[in-house]
Amino acid sequence: MAAFPKRMRKLSPETLSALYQNGNVLFHHPFKIYYLMHSASDGCRSECNIVISVPKRNFKRAVDRNRIKRQIREAFRFHSNALNQELSHQNIYIDLLCLYLPHEHTTTAILIGKMDSLLSRLTERVALSGAPPAHRDD
Repeated sequence: MAAFPKRMRKLSPETLSALYQNGNVLFHHPFKIYYLMHSASDGCRSECNIVISVPKRNFKRAVDRNRIKRQIREAFRFHSNALNQELSHQNIYIDLLCLYLPHEHTTTAILIGKMDSLLSRLTERVALSGAPPAHRDD
């Protein structure tokens, strides 16, 4: 199983704004993921960097938001191996912003299944691209 070190969870405010403005979008309920690919020459930190966001508007209590973030981190950690292998094979780095959209709690098993299908779609896009895309895919 893959680890989830702190260096994978750090993104600068400039990177986050670039994700919103220039990033591509993948949607698979309950997730919306913004992603931005970079070539290895850009000097990125690790193959995959992720930020997980659970809106305060949907979950008022911090314990609820933190629980969902823990579930999403575990689901991502559990299924990120194939994505990381494809990124290192293509010599590409990727920044991800994962938004949790529903207003209700979901079981960990469902989140793991949804994250698996979402990351397999993202891995397919990375494999097909070979180079960072220049347009936004809504």
